[in-house]
Amino acid sequence: MKQIVCLLLLLLGFQAQAQYPTLSEDAEVSLITIGPGKYLYDCFGHSAFRIKDPALGLDRAYNYGSYDSFEEGFYVKFAMGNADYKLATTDFDRFLYVYEYQNRWVKEQVLDITAEEKQAIFNFLETNRQPENMYYRYDQFYDNCATKLRDVVKDVLGDKLVFHDDFLTEEATLRDLVDENAFNHPWWDLGIDIGLGNLVDKKASIEDRMYLPDYVHSAYEHATITRNGSERLAIKYARDLNTTDFYEQRKDTLDPWIVFTVLSILVIALTLRDYLKKQRSRAVDFSIFFVTGLVGTLVVFLWFGTHHTTTVNNMNILWAFMPNIVVAFFLLKRTPPVWARVYSRFLVILLVAMAIVWITRFQVFNIGMLPLMVMFAFRYVFLWQQGLARK
Repeated sequence: MKQIVCLLLLLLGFQAQAQYPTLSEDAEVSLITIGPGKYLYDCFGHSAFRIKDPALGLDRAYNYGSYDSFEEGFYVKFAMGNADYKLATTDFDRFLYVYEYQNRWVKEQVLDITAEEKQAIFNFLETNRQPENMYYRYDQFYDNCATKLRDVVKDVLGDKLVFHDDFLTEEATLRDLVDENAFNHPWWDLGIDIGLGNLVDKKASIEDRMYLPDYVHSAYEHATITRNGSERLAIKYARDLNTTDFYEQRKDTLDPWIVFTVLSILVIALTLRDYLKKQRSRAVDFSIFFVTGLVGTLVVFLWFGTHHTTTVNNMNILWAFMPNIVVAFFLLKRTPPVWARVYSRFLVILLVAMAIVWITRFQVFNIGMLPLMVMFAFRYVFLWQQGLARK
């Protein structure tokens, strides 16, 4: 019986191995990098594999950045951090045409690998594109279309493939890299910064940076493969498939810094008026507490209620304090409870803690938060010292 089982397993192994064609000696495995586009979801660029074999009439793009946009509940799943993306394949000419039409640059890097390694990558991709294997759990930083180009090749080559970081000119965190790519979408960049915790504020290694297509391209440009004790470049040759003078246009004329600075000046002026007239603008207090509490609720939800890996340990709760959403309604009263004054003092302490967290870079906040911090501090101190004092 054991012999029969072993024979069946062997036959199945041969069948699995034979389901994909054998690549010829002229076959090439390429890494494709696409530049940013004009929309938010395009601003980080894109990556894909290319397998080309003239002898087989094969020229195919393997794209890990696809998803079922019309899948029931997809956007809810994305917000919850459990959205599934998939590997899609298409004729490479059709794939390239999409990005030529979008006026985005496209670069190709052909890997300098052996016939056996090409076949292994091809088999891996072909297996992954089967309906039962094509889906994977998407993660913005750790498992996306760009990281697949790092991980698939690394799985095949193992320790022979080395990514060198000596070409990097400065240190950066994952948050720095998000800001670098989303600079043309300042309001979305603010939202991303508020949603991310301090895990993205640690120094990013070269492999960490490869969640971005640009860094995948740069890393492979300087990567080496060790064979028989000697190193050689991982890329045989590179070429531009589409060149363009496309320039990312800024999408918002008013960025958060300007809007929040104007808002801060206005609230500080109202606070000075309240101080001089010994009164309290209840609408101002309600608005500040309700909005900060609402944002705090979202931050806590992203931290504890979703599967996102980088929304935990989020120190934005120091200013976006969830209980504020309840306290806001108490501040609508002409005479709030006695404890509200102590609560305001506590909020001042949280802002001091936020400043320390920012200065020490335990977590870096969006620069647009600076005028808001000044505004919050001014208003909370007023409430503590006079605004909520019993007459």
